[in-house]
Amino acid sequence: MTLEELLSELRENILGDRSDRIDGDSDRLWSDATLVRYIEEAQRRFARRSLILRDSRTEDVVQVTLETGVTEYVLHSSVLMVVSAKLEGESYDLPRTGHSSLDEYRSPDLQFFDASQLTILAPGKPLAYTTDETLAESDDTSFGSVVLRVYPAPSATYNGDKILLRVARLPIERLTAENLEAVPELPEIHHLEMLDWAAYLALRIVDVDAGFPTRAREFADSFEAHVAAAKATVKRKLLAPVRWGFGQGGYSWER
Repeated sequence: MTLEELLSELRENILGDRSDRIDGDSDRLWSDATLVRYIEEAQRRFARRSLILRDSRTEDVVQVTLETGVTEYVLHSSVLMVVSAKLEGESYDLPRTGHSSLDEYRSPDLQFFDASQLTILAPGKPLAYTTDETLAESDDTSFGSVVLRVYPAPSATYNGDKILLRVARLPIERLTAENLEAVPELPEIHHLEMLDWAAYLALRIVDVDAGFPTRAREFADSFEAHVAAAKATVKRKLLAPVRWGFGQGGYSWER
């Protein structure tokens, strides 16, 4: 559905904000700009809470160019989470690790070796990644963004190589009243569902004409139910069957 169709659905069929006036100032309770802003917020909230927008093709979003000695990279502002990452040209994904695995102090065993040295590798081919880092110094454009950290630091051999990501993200293009032909990035099956949040935003205000708090809460609850259903669908798509892990995770190849 186009934004114009969604705006008409929200105004006329959900909010009942109709007007028969053919001249003079509009007597509608909400302007187009206001309702479009609510639809835009509804789309972003649906995407953020359901993680339903998946991307592995948009280059600016899913490609990270390695630089010699650089371990941390601020991802595109739309990225909510990284599903997987791999070096371009490789067959297998990089394993995900965490800050504690790389930087947490490990008490040494004085009889054998200092276990804290196990995670110190010279620069070379990145072997793992984390997304639980924050930059020590960040500007307004990177604040709150996902930071991808690779380990170990890339050597000069890998300078310019790319890491390819699969991500869950927010919509990239904003919906505005100046472009009513735009189509939301959410799958069309969720277009009408997201209007429940736009209706909530419109009706939650304290106004004798436009405000309707009880009805607003009903729309909010309906929206959350739609999000929960979408989230369940996403989880089913990511479900991997349980399998034996012989040769790894404490299992042996021998009986």
